[in-house]
Amino acid sequence: MLFSKVVFLDAKDHAHLRWQCLNSQCLSSCCFIPDRTFIVLEEIYRLSKHFPVVITVEVDEQQREERLLCAYLRLKEDKRGCLYLKDGVGCAIEEEKPYTCRQYPFLIEGGYLAFDLTCPGFSESQGTPLWEGQTINPHLEERFFTYSLKLQEGKAQTQDFINTLFDLNLIVGARLTYENIEVSFNMVEEERLIDLPKDVLRELSSKGYLRAIFAHLNSLQNWEKLIKRCIT
Repeated sequence: MLFSKVVFLDAKDHAHLRWQCLNSQCLSSCCFIPDRTFIVLEEIYRLSKHFPVVITVEVDEQQREERLLCAYLRLKEDKRGCLYLKDGVGCAIEEEKPYTCRQYPFLIEGGYLAFDLTCPGFSESQGTPLWEGQTINPHLEERFFTYSLKLQEGKAQTQDFINTLFDLNLIVGARLTYENIEVSFNMVEEERLIDLPKDVLRELSSKGYLRAIFAHLNSLQNWEKLIKRCIT
C-alpha cells in the first residue's frame, strides 16, 4: 500500500539516499493503484477539465466521518491505471496533474518533511540525491515539497467549502449510467442551488465558492471519458 512505510527525512540517516521515478519499470506504480485522490479547492478549476470532481464521504474504523473533495483518476474496474497515464510517456498532463501526484513520494507529515519508502525509486546508487550537505536538494524541494505545502495550506478552505455545501443541503447522491456501466457519486443539486436566497448566493460568489460549484458540475461530463476507456 502507498504510504505504508512513511519515514521522516534525516540528513544523517539518509545522507546517501537518492530517488528517481522508474516509470514503466516501476513494480508498484503509484499511477496504477488509486482510483481517486483528494484535492484542495484551488485545484478544482484546473482538474475539472480532466477528471470528475466530486464530494466523497469516507468513514474510518472508529466510525468517524471525513468529507473530501476528490478527483477520480479511473474506474476501479480499469486496471490500466490513471486515465492520463500513457505508455512510453508517463503522465500526459504533467503540468496540470493533482498536487497529490506532484508531491509523491514526498510529503509533509505533522509539519515535517517525509517520504514513502514503499516507492521503489529510492536507492543509494541511482537518481537525484535527497541532500546537499545538511540542506534538502533544492530541485526536490521545488518539484515536490512545494505541492505538499499547497495541500497543507489549502485544507482549511477546502473543508469550509465542503461543509458549506452540506450545511446548505446542496449535496445529493447521484448515479450515471453509460454503456451499461453505472457510477455513483455525490454532487451539488442545481435546483437547490438556484433556489437559495440571493444574499446566500452573493456570499458564495464572494468566497469563490460559486465558481467552484460550477467547475464541479462541469467536471461530471468526464465520467463518460473514464467509462469509455474502461470498456475499450
